[in-house]
Amino acid sequence: MKTVGIILRDKEEIYRGRHIPLYGVGKEVITCLRKYGDINIVCLTAKDAINMINIYDGAVFPGGAGISQEDKTLMRQLHEIDKPTLGICLGMQIMGASFNGEVKEKVVTEKHYKTEKYVHEVTIKDNSKLYEILKSTKIKVNSRHNDCVLKTDLDHVAFSDDNIIEAIEDKNKKFFIGVQWHPESIEDDEYTKKLFEYFISKL
Repeated sequence: MKTVGIILRDKEEIYRGRHIPLYGVGKEVITCLRKYGDINIVCLTAKDAINMINIYDGAVFPGGAGISQEDKTLMRQLHEIDKPTLGICLGMQIMGASFNGEVKEKVVTEKHYKTEKYVHEVTIKDNSKLYEILKSTKIKVNSRHNDCVLKTDLDHVAFSDDNIIEAIEDKNKKFFIGVQWHPESIEDDEYTKKLFEYFISKL
């Protein structure tokens, strides 16, 4: 059985007036992975994931806030050894930043931060690995981000109608793709199914 490493995000909760630092990952990411594959899951900080890189077969960088140096170091190592890697929202931004990229804070319009199941359309380049997986140049996605990738040496392969980069990849790797939306939050969507099944098949 293959193992997926999920990279934990720093977070904080307030309990009885106290700020409590935590590591966490959204339940939906774990649920979606288990739905589309018979796999083991381990949750690791980026630092631990660097030191224990041989215990998992692929990695998911989920949404959250903040990019650390450990995040970028891990991302580049995963790319170098061609270990399947999926970046979601912040995970895509980490992916972009790790390869001569620039992430800009709070530059997108409010249309990119909504709670609806489908928020806007994304156009996918037909010569991309993402197109090979999804078999469509137009899909509807959800959206809940403020920041975005402005540039990166990775291929820009999907865009919103207001020209925000919505997906990046290295098509020469088994699976090295970042998406700006949250596929795990629309787990019954046909394109979510294709994305996760393909990722798991490459482990």
